[in-house]
Amino acid sequence: MSKNTAIINKKDYLEIKDLLLRLKQNRGILIKSAVIAFLAGVFIVVFTPKVYKTEVSLLAESNSNSPANGLMGQLGNIAGFDVGGLMGLDMSGSNQSALTPDLYPEVVKSTTFLIDILQEKVYLPKDDLTVSVSEYLQEHTKPSIAGWPGYALSMLKSKGKKKNIPQKNEGEPLNLSQSDLDLIKGLGNTIEVNIIKSEGGITGGDSKIIKVSVEQQDPYVSALLTEKVIASLKQYIIDYHTSKEKKDLAFIEARYQEAKARYFEKQEALADYDDSNVNVILASAKSRRDRLVTESTLASNLYKGLAQKREQAQILVQDKTPVFTVIEPAKVPQQKSKPKTMFTIISLTLIGLFAGTCIVLWKEFIVAKDTTNII
Repeated sequence: MSKNTAIINKKDYLEIKDLLLRLKQNRGILIKSAVIAFLAGVFIVVFTPKVYKTEVSLLAESNSNSPANGLMGQLGNIAGFDVGGLMGLDMSGSNQSALTPDLYPEVVKSTTFLIDILQEKVYLPKDDLTVSVSEYLQEHTKPSIAGWPGYALSMLKSKGKKKNIPQKNEGEPLNLSQSDLDLIKGLGNTIEVNIIKSEGGITGGDSKIIKVSVEQQDPYVSALLTEKVIASLKQYIIDYHTSKEKKDLAFIEARYQEAKARYFEKQEALADYDDSNVNVILASAKSRRDRLVTESTLASNLYKGLAQKREQAQILVQDKTPVFTVIEPAKVPQQKSKPKTMFTIISLTLIGLFAGTCIVLWKEFIVAKDTTNII
């Protein structure tokens, strides 16, 4: 045993120079650990499918919760009438929407939303095919290294058959298999929604910047799927904010058409009566005409009132519709986002060096100390 080795064995600790000496003496272990880790990093980079990320930024301007402050109130002030009194609305502005921007990520991750996305069609330029998102994920994507066992098992179970995600019927629960749930979860993991708030938007309300990103193995599909997620999210938000107003508008529209038909019918009945009773001066004829005039006047008032209500309902739907402005559109990515080649290889190489250092310390300090104690 050398003098330096004897000195180290007598200590209960290692100094920096002793550590460097031991690392130098056992540099073969360090080199082997680094090389193994390096090769592992190269293996991961080579066999991990490339993923491309597309990100879109939207500016969502929230309309005023009070119709008196929105488009409806502005037109009402110009016309000189009280919007709240005419529409039977609470003008205090206390009604707040339950669907806040903070919930948009939860909406995108919801099962029903993802099922709708899976039914969408995407075009594959490399294969010159148009397939559903569900079919694309099942047949035109490669699993990661860690996902190969599960992928092989699912292929054996399905025997190569395509799985169609069942649609949700009104009043019935969703009946999804485990493979359906895995497919939905896999799609949800590729979609990310972030909300950035900023006060004092261009419309005077609170503006929210919505960042939606999608990662897919095909760059064109990544951009196309981002557009479809954006369109579905916008439609979901618009439907939520305007659902009641649209139902009210449909009801008023139906009553308006009925009143219009009744008004025209009464007008024609009065005109026909006048044409056929030009020179008649009987009291019964006059009484009948007065009745027809009264019915025509009532029909006219109802028709005019519903016409005004119809216009107000149309304006209210427009006033409640959120406004979205695209700040950064979807672009087909030219560079992969994953795997990060240099980061993965360098990180694993450093981990290999650290593991080699731990082995040297364990071998030269712990094991050597135990051997000395036994002797």
